[in-house]
Amino acid sequence: MSDGGNCYEAAGKFMMDACIFNDCSDIVLVHGEVAGQGALEGETFGHAWILKAGTVIDKSNGRDLQLPRHLYYTLGQIDNIGNTHEYTWEQARELIAKTEHWGPWDLETASGL
Repeated sequence: MSDGGNCYEAAGKFMMDACIFNDCSDIVLVHGEVAGQGALEGETFGHAWILKAGTVIDKSNGRDLQLPRHLYYTLGQIDNIGNTHEYTWEQARELIAKTEHWGPWDLETASGL
């Protein structure tokens, strides 16, 4: 799940594209701390993804990963770490405009990444 790159922007842009002219009551932008896999095993870091109707959508680095929430959160140990911030479309839009960046806005991770 580590992308070393554009996860906040990719998730934010996905939400903007999906929500600008549509009802997005079922879409949530999530910034959270995840556990690394492979070469990053044992490390935690900040990451961003979309939750939509029980499915995680991860668009980072050109991917189009869609997994059931339970599986994605298990792989990233997200519930075990317990450090997530969820934003509605209105909240995300306001924070993007206010901060002039895609995030993270409230997320602080143990590793600082």
